[in-house]
Amino acid sequence: MRPAMLLPLIAFAMAGCAQWEKPGATPQMRDATLARCEAAAFNMARPENITVMTDRGGWVPGSRECRGEGPNRRCRETQGYYRGPSYSTRDQNEPVREAFVEDCMRRDGWVLR
Repeated sequence: MRPAMLLPLIAFAMAGCAQWEKPGATPQMRDATLARCEAAAFNMARPENITVMTDRGGWVPGSRECRGEGPNRRCRETQGYYRGPSYSTRDQNEPVREAFVEDCMRRDGWVLR
C-alpha cells in the first residue's frame, strides 16, 4: 500500500479513539481551534475529486456443482460472465488537509490523545 493511501487510513483509525487535548482548555476552545484549522486547511487544499478504479473486473468463470451419488447424481452448471470494472471518487487533497489540520493544532499547543 502506498504511503499516500495509508495516511487517511491511519487518521480514520485514530479519529474514533483519539481527541485533541490541551491543559486548561475547554471543549469549546478545542472546537473553535479545530474549526479555524479546518477552514485554513480547506482554503489551502480545496477538494479535488478524481475517479479511481476500485476493481478492474474481468472474466468470472462458470462453475459446476454436483450432489448425490450414482443415478441420483444431479449437477448444476452456471455460465461464466464478464464483470466490468468498478469506479469510485476520491478526494486526492484529503491527506494534505488532514496533515495541515494536525500541524495547525499542534502548533497551537494541542496534543492528540
